[in-house]
Amino acid sequence: MFYTSLLQDLLRTNSVEINLFLYAENKYVHPLKQLLAYLGFFTFPEKQALEQTTQIFDHTLLKAIKKFNQKNKISGDGARLKAYSLWRMLQCEEIIPFIKIIDTYTEDTSGWQKETHFLYDPLKKVLSFLDFKEDTLSQRMERFCIYHGLIYPTDALSSTIRKQLTETISMYLGEHFNATENKENTLSDNEATPTLSIIETPDNKISINDGQIQLVLTKKDPGVYWVGNEEVGIFLQRYPGEVNPEISKICLQVINQVARNEGKLDAINTYDKAFLSVGIFQWTLGTSTNAGELPALLKKVKIKYPEKYATWFTPLGIDIDEETDGTTGFITLQGERIASLEQKEAFRRPFWAFHFWKVLMQPEFQAIQIEHAHDRFKNFYFKPEPKGLPYPLYQIITSSYGVALLLDMHVNRPGWVNPCIGLALAENANYASPEHWGTQEEAQILDSYQRIRATYTDGRFAPMTSANERANQIGLAKQNGLLSRERGSFEYLTNQWEGFGMKGNQKMITPPPGYKPEDYPDIEQ
Repeated sequence: MFYTSLLQDLLRTNSVEINLFLYAENKYVHPLKQLLAYLGFFTFPEKQALEQTTQIFDHTLLKAIKKFNQKNKISGDGARLKAYSLWRMLQCEEIIPFIKIIDTYTEDTSGWQKETHFLYDPLKKVLSFLDFKEDTLSQRMERFCIYHGLIYPTDALSSTIRKQLTETISMYLGEHFNATENKENTLSDNEATPTLSIIETPDNKISINDGQIQLVLTKKDPGVYWVGNEEVGIFLQRYPGEVNPEISKICLQVINQVARNEGKLDAINTYDKAFLSVGIFQWTLGTSTNAGELPALLKKVKIKYPEKYATWFTPLGIDIDEETDGTTGFITLQGERIASLEQKEAFRRPFWAFHFWKVLMQPEFQAIQIEHAHDRFKNFYFKPEPKGLPYPLYQIITSSYGVALLLDMHVNRPGWVNPCIGLALAENANYASPEHWGTQEEAQILDSYQRIRATYTDGRFAPMTSANERANQIGLAKQNGLLSRERGSFEYLTNQWEGFGMKGNQKMITPPPGYKPEDYPDIEQ
């Protein structure tokens, strides 16, 4: 849900009790009401649902909080919302989709204990929510059955057990939950609303409200921006099941550190030369009349989550041009390809920033951002014959710290990674080929590379933006033990060493299985 991100911010900043108390009037009150309505504890008066009104923490909301606390055995009168209460509300919200899957699943439930079964993850999450946290799903289910006096399902999952799971979860939800469930629809939360309240304020801000959620953008000619709140690291902790398990943990850490330099998951701007930029690597529509990387990101979403895409973008008239590949392309609007300066210029409007931001808040879209960032290595790091280099980058730099520096530059100045590494190699020309290098040799090359990239330019553009500051930020991750200078410490896929026959020799990296360089063209400036 879109509204939960604002509430999550309160937990992250430890400011729940500061903002949510009886008679408080701020932007967090309405999202709290929406959350409690979803959980079945609150109902909006019909007039209030139709009008955009100032939201106050009133006695109706207080009553709903008290009911929630009682159901979830949380002490306190609710007049000042406790952080634990809000955390528990968000936990309840997260579990509802999984219990719905279990309740409505109509296919064969045989083999539910296997990780490949559709019900495996929902069952594991629901049982964990209910404090059955044994190591395996079978153990969790066995204890659940013992607790409720049910027969353990050795094969198919009986309707009795599924009903008991649903009823047990419902004990933590409100009396209006079933009715809310019938009325609640993802489309109503995500669809494009034709009428927006857009107000320009004297402090250089633009406030946009669609009746469900509000975004305050900052004006910066010729567009607007929102720096965002959603960090990759927080997402990985909160939604570990959404991330492709094939991406290694160290590669996720590399992406996380580069994103800290570049952007948040919900970051957006419409002021730069590429018209519309979103997400952790600021994917864009493309400069001038050029193709952009944003359409390729949207294409991934459409392939993996076609129903979500239809909900998020189809009402806006946005689709993907058929010539878009996995790296760059164009979007279409109402069937018309968006390629000209005039067409792209229209996407600087706050309307588009607001609607794209709403999608950027969705966990599925955030997970796709991480996958798209992971694929970026195929555009440069694994190229077998990189321009201007005697060896592939995956042979030259193999430490997680070094790879983070390469990715950091590739996001900011993609066409200059190879020239800078080439100059760094030239400064250390006495070295033998990479298979003979150790950590010390690679560290010397990285020191040269880091200095060179700070000032390098091919004359067309200015040097890399804030190169030293960005490198220092990545250096902090190295100092904190999140990244390593050890040669061979980078791992692209979870099963890289065993899967590639490299076990016991982590000084070498090979391209991922099935990699075709021609499918991942070079990304220029």
